[in-house]
Amino acid sequence: VADYAGPLQTLQAFDGPIPETFNGRLCMLAAPLALWEEWGNANTMAQQVQAHPERVIAISVLILIATCVPVFRGYTRKEPYARGLWTPMAENWNGRLAMLGFAGMVATELITGVNVLQAWGLQPLSTVVNSVSPVTGL
Repeated sequence: VADYAGPLQTLQAFDGPIPETFNGRLCMLAAPLALWEEWGNANTMAQQVQAHPERVIAISVLILIATCVPVFRGYTRKEPYARGLWTPMAENWNGRLAMLGFAGMVATELITGVNVLQAWGLQPLSTVVNSVSPVTGL
């Protein structure tokens, strides 16, 4: 596959291969990590980002690089030869569902003022399970 030679704007367009893939991958990782951190420390997502912004930025940059490199090499994620369970189409739909779930988590925390697990009654409002995060170890 030849290297990509078109303008960057077409890759970043609303229906381009980078935005949906990047956002979907980011949400597929962020939603379970946020829930894991909420379970361990009873922190909201805003508190998690405030406590460790460098980790959020680092993960975002790594996913962006992993998304852009194949596209710049000519892989558009629309190739017809992909068959089976792990296809670009399946990843797009999983990413879309993850984006909806992540948006729902953000909306729940904005409306209720507590984390998602507390809002759904899966964690008592005053509980902090431990002072060490199971995700970060801090």
